[in-house]
Amino acid sequence: MFRMRYVFVLLLSLLLAAAPALAAMAGGPRMTLEQSIDAVIGILKNPGMAGQDKDKPRRVKLIEAIDGVFDAAELARRAVTRDWDKFTPDQKTRFTEAFARLLERTYMDRIESYTDQQVEYLGETLYGDDKAEVATKIVSKGVDIPIGYRMIKKDGWRVYDVVIEGVSLVQNYRTQFGQILLKETPEQLIGRVANMTAPQAEKK
Repeated sequence: MFRMRYVFVLLLSLLLAAAPALAAMAGGPRMTLEQSIDAVIGILKNPGMAGQDKDKPRRVKLIEAIDGVFDAAELARRAVTRDWDKFTPDQKTRFTEAFARLLERTYMDRIESYTDQQVEYLGETLYGDDKAEVATKIVSKGVDIPIGYRMIKKDGWRVYDVVIEGVSLVQNYRTQFGQILLKETPEQLIGRVANMTAPQAEKK
């Protein structure tokens, strides 16, 4: 439990950047990740953004930065894989938005609990001209956690999946969503995902 808790802190931290311009900067996938880490940790360690009274502005700053390096549309498409063609253009847009909100709600508290874990870069592997995987490991109190970041090149490098100790974030959701879509429509799936982030759901 402890291991996964702090791993997710770094997971989403790497999917956020302090400014959308970072993803558009020249450089390879590894450089993009390193820049993103530095920027996010800067937000989390900024004394001016600390304290409960800064919760909202801090979260707004982090959420606004998601599009910088996190490709929500690509992750959403891969999370439903072959069923994506069953979605209308409008449904694809609404599903992507609902899924992004679900990820934000699920992991934001863990992002903000970041302390001093260290990230080591083990290398990057390019697959053609537009895909890559950056291998890293998280080091904290003598425990090493391998994490791979799968990226696609779209006006800069963006993350579309994270693999923690061999377990893919996209695959986890793909299994869940696939089971739902065996019995329900894309519209019903969108409703389910949206309800998970509705105000009444947050109170439970």
